[in-house]
Amino acid sequence: MAFFIGMTSQTPAVRSFSLYSALAISICFLYQLIMFSAVLAAGGYRERNGWQSLLCWKKANPKARSAVVERIVMIQNVIIRHFSRIISTWPARIILAVFMCGYYYASAVGIMQLQSLITIEKMALPDSYLSTFQDSFEASLKNMQPISVFVLNPGDLRNPERLSTIKQIVRDFENATYSYGPESTFFWIQAYEEFLAFYGETEEFTYAEIPTFFKSATYFYLSSFVKYNETACLENDPKCITSFFFMTNFHGHIKYHELIPAVKDWRRIAAKYPDYKVYPYSEHSPFVDQTLAIDSTVWGSMGTALFCTAIACFIFIPNLACIITACFSVLSITVGILGLLSLWGMDLDPLSMAALLMAIGFSVDFTSHIAYHFYRSKQQDPALRVEDTLTCIGWPLVQVGLSTVVAILPCLLKPSYLVMVFLKTIVVTCSLGVFHGLVVMPAILTAVCRPKDDSQSPSITETSELSSERSSSTRSSDGQKDGFYRTQKLLNRLNQEFCHSKVAPIAPEQVNGRPALKHNIALGRASSPV
Repeated sequence: MAFFIGMTSQTPAVRSFSLYSALAISICFLYQLIMFSAVLAAGGYRERNGWQSLLCWKKANPKARSAVVERIVMIQNVIIRHFSRIISTWPARIILAVFMCGYYYASAVGIMQLQSLITIEKMALPDSYLSTFQDSFEASLKNMQPISVFVLNPGDLRNPERLSTIKQIVRDFENATYSYGPESTFFWIQAYEEFLAFYGETEEFTYAEIPTFFKSATYFYLSSFVKYNETACLENDPKCITSFFFMTNFHGHIKYHELIPAVKDWRRIAAKYPDYKVYPYSEHSPFVDQTLAIDSTVWGSMGTALFCTAIACFIFIPNLACIITACFSVLSITVGILGLLSLWGMDLDPLSMAALLMAIGFSVDFTSHIAYHFYRSKQQDPALRVEDTLTCIGWPLVQVGLSTVVAILPCLLKPSYLVMVFLKTIVVTCSLGVFHGLVVMPAILTAVCRPKDDSQSPSITETSELSSERSSSTRSSDGQKDGFYRTQKLLNRLNQEFCHSKVAPIAPEQVNGRPALKHNIALGRASSPV
């Protein structure tokens, strides 16, 4: 569900990652239903027939016992029993609350330091030549970088008011954030007015001299800045110039997150002149847009994931305390992931965004299983329900976290930014997920949940089981009655057929005129072939 949310992101890399991940998870889910379930069933048949699981060609010894395994199981049960009692006490909850306050403080500090940072160096290995080249390239490019401003509806430039407005647009961009100034501007109208003043008969703007201007040896290069119709120009028609662009420069900053104020200022200026259809463009703009979109995508994904978690818990766990606890744990894990990863040196970019979407999906797994098993427990006391829950799902929860971390450790043999992002995310997510599932949620659930009262409010499962037992008992009783009456009918018919024959009577007590051995077992079966 978290990956489906990520598919709505404005960043193409995040959309692609989310699409492939959602497709892979769907295929794995079908595999579990079709293939994995069949393998489990086949393994169950083998165990029932006494075959070994590892040495599959050998029979298992039913009397074999392992003292080590029994000892480990006993120690595990003792630890879970004592831990369940301790986590249910108020001193333990107070200590946990103090620890969680420090945890949230550290997470808040990390979130405040979190920044969107997209750089080319992250795509290369640490020892790659690309990193050294990018540093030198950025140092040189920082002195002056161009921005192109397109004017798609210039209108009639013979109108002094419209021509003055276009000149004002140029001045606004020359004084924008990080701008280099007028000396870095390439604007064809300014050069054309100088041309008219030197060669023309009048200084008023006219389209008739534009073809001559663009064909001159001095100003021919400016023809690439305009889209013009030479025939209309010779007729002094405004259709001569349908659109054009000019260039100016900015300096001092090169990183995408540093250019956010400049890009916002450029777009603010363009929005002031909607009739002229002004569009500023820089080669950095797409990356700046991604940087701006990452923040909203992260918080939007968090909110949507929490909402979807609440809906899923409401469907499968119809218990308000369990739903609130599960949603709180997901929020707590997500906040910790953002804060701790920021303190660990990770920034927001498309790669970390994809990893965070994966982490949100992981955090739901750790909390929902604990909440579901706690809700399904038959024990009445909350501490006993926690013990029952941890006995069933505690060790598998630890196995999930450890196996996920171990599975990605071989990637350290070839470290890169991508590998480190996913490694850090998985380590933090699994650690926080196991901690919240085994410590935080049991402490909260035992504090907010009351003991069950089975005599007053049986659960849905118990009610259905009771109804099934009653239905089965009713069907069995009806079958016995039906079988009894059919047997009696058969005996009566046989007595009528053989009453005048020399065959001994059917009733055994009438044989030889004296009572015979009489069985007090009621005749009749659940079903009769007659």
